[in-house]
Amino acid sequence: MRKLLDLGMEKLRKLITEMGEMALLSLEGARKSLEGERNSVEEISSKLHIMREEVLDIATELLVRYSPVAGDLRFIQSAIDVSYDLYRVSRYAMEIERTARIVESVRPTPLLERGFSLTEEALKTAIEAFQNLEEANYGKLLELDKEIDELYISSLRGMKQEKCPPFEALIMRHLERISDHAKEIGARVVYIREGKRV
Repeated sequence: MRKLLDLGMEKLRKLITEMGEMALLSLEGARKSLEGERNSVEEISSKLHIMREEVLDIATELLVRYSPVAGDLRFIQSAIDVSYDLYRVSRYAMEIERTARIVESVRPTPLLERGFSLTEEALKTAIEAFQNLEEANYGKLLELDKEIDELYISSLRGMKQEKCPPFEALIMRHLERISDHAKEIGARVVYIREGKRV
């Protein structure tokens, strides 16, 4: 029975890894949409939605069949949560792409370039943390999230003072939300390893 549980958990791990790669692609698609390349993110988001359903199905079966406890239970619960976080990343990326399509005059600004760079780093760090169950990355995620929050606040102040276009603040808001989901993935690694919620 232990072996079957391990096989199911490995399926979850592989699915989450694949979802993480696709979430990163959606973020890259959002970045490219500011340069005029569009229509790639919605398809990725649809695939992530289907994969999230698959994670839910596998996790439910493992919970019902094997009644896992301790670290196994925490891993399965966290896989469900992380699949949601990765799906939401793609939805925010899709909103960035939609903003670029509607506004048309959207161009990468230095603030947005920095925001995208930090957000990509946060997402990569979170995905690697989950893959390796490396809780030490949580501190780095907190620092990146704080820096992205500061960029978002800066964009709002710039909009208030009419020094930056409103689309910059809107896109930074989406990047800030993606960063929050990356931070949550890191928090779930701490939960899996230590059994405590942060």
